Amino acid sequence: MKEISSALNIKSLDEVDVEQYPRFVVKQFDKVKAGQRVDALLKVLLPASKVVYNKQLKDKEDARVATDLRDKREFMKKQQKERLASEGKRLGYRY
Repeated sequence: MKEISSALNIKSLDEVDVEQYPRFVVKQFDKVKAGQRVDALLKVLLPASKVVYNKQLKDKEDARVATDLRDKREFMKKQQKERLASEGKRLGYRY
């Protein structure tokens, strides 16, 4: 697959993979008044940005949960190791 680093390097639309480089088309954008063009763009881009933001929040929460779980596992392993060592000392075993 060819990497496209800039739109200046594209010679035809066949070089663009729509799945990898999605884009939004605002139909009849030239007919939108100059003062309302930002609003027209925001109507298209805000729903998509909201989806991306929600996914980032979900990924952040998943990462936090995974970190907490890892910390708890490490703490449990440490406790078990200390418990086994204290039982060994109590029973007279040497390691």
